[in-house]
Amino acid sequence: MKHLLENWRKLLKEGEVIQFPRQSRISEDDLQLVIQIENQVAERLAELHGNISEIPVEKLEQLEQLINNLEELLKI
Repeated sequence: MKHLLENWRKLLKEGEVIQFPRQSRISEDDLQLVIQIENQVAERLAELHGNISEIPVEKLEQLEQLINNLEELLKI
């Protein structure tokens, strides 16, 4: 164990953080579902506001947050 710690100290500088790769747990099917939902919601918002360029920025930000939350839920 002591040898292992000595080797780690040689490899790392003080304060350096090791970033381990993190695998996404969202499947391809789930990702496609999220994309479809995002597209459908955007289309409905565009219909409500006349066209996509008329959608208030706040609504688009809310849609983005909703999609991000959905992706996080699917990763569990």
